[in-house]
Amino acid sequence: MRSSRLLPATVAALLLAAPLFAQTGDAPPVDAATLLKELHGIRDKQSATSKQTRTTALQQINAAASSPERALAVWEEAVRAVQFDGQAKEGAAFRDWKEKEGEALSAPLGRNAVRLFFVYLGITIQRDAGATVKELLPQLLSYTRELAGDEAAAEALEDAIKREAGGAPSGKRPGQQPQRKATDDQVRKAHDQVLKRGLGNSPVVQWMKLGDFVNPEKWEKQPGAFDGIYTQMILPELREQKDARVLEYWDYRLKRDGEAAVKSKLAFEIEKFNTQRRPALLWNRAQDLLAIGQKNRAIGEMAAVIRGNPTSPELPAWITALEAVLLPPLPPSAADATALPGSEQAAPPVVK
Repeated sequence: MRSSRLLPATVAALLLAAPLFAQTGDAPPVDAATLLKELHGIRDKQSATSKQTRTTALQQINAAASSPERALAVWEEAVRAVQFDGQAKEGAAFRDWKEKEGEALSAPLGRNAVRLFFVYLGITIQRDAGATVKELLPQLLSYTRELAGDEAAAEALEDAIKREAGGAPSGKRPGQQPQRKATDDQVRKAHDQVLKRGLGNSPVVQWMKLGDFVNPEKWEKQPGAFDGIYTQMILPELREQKDARVLEYWDYRLKRDGEAAVKSKLAFEIEKFNTQRRPALLWNRAQDLLAIGQKNRAIGEMAAVIRGNPTSPELPAWITALEAVLLPPLPPSAADATALPGSEQAAPPVVK
């Protein structure tokens, strides 16, 4: 009986659908001009909305970057919204986070990491909006100087952690109460979680829905990646401008890597730096001298690397590269001849 009662409804549905199956021919012509106008309007509205969203977000981000306290407040709100909103016992879970990770971020190193995050996020959004690396170069250089200071502070904290782990005195008086609940190890981990992950994975970008604005091409996505920011963005721009500040990066790397090797107190690490890392960094420095037009200085430094490291496995490649700089380019007729089939003479590289 039930199936018979459902039959009329089924028949009615099929009858309603019948015209759809019967229409095998094309539809009437569309008004192309009207439809195009509508599409353009939709696109323009979407573009204006996106631009306004970006502008508003950038204002909020710059405000957060103005002080460690403001940065931390916005970060905590983003964490609450992304990680705890809608959870059972949301308030209790968020309070537990604040007593642990939040307390670690409240330390000077943690607060500064959050502020640096917002500074870099703001620069990234400007780049995505169309600002050139040349226009952003002063901000990037200022940011990396601050980031270098942050790295030094993080390394100092790491050294303190190792001393305490080894039983060295922490410098606190007997019975002295700690000023904060978070340990140095927790502070370092919280710091790294802010600066050493991609912008798109941060709670702030997820909360503010900025995922479409943090992926410009040829751009370092990790705010704490000092070397990546230099090699992907700053160095290419400085080379393009023939700017001698390109050398500052290699001088910093020589100092930083050398100090790290000495700090390790391991003969292997010190030897590795002296025989591998240092020559490679000096060679890269010489290549950038060449790139910014200081050819004679470049030749001198390239020759010094070769003379100082006669047993390096890189020696053949280094000599070949220096020979290419020293040998004059072939005249056009000779260069054309070397390209003919059967030619036995190879044209040396031409350094411009």
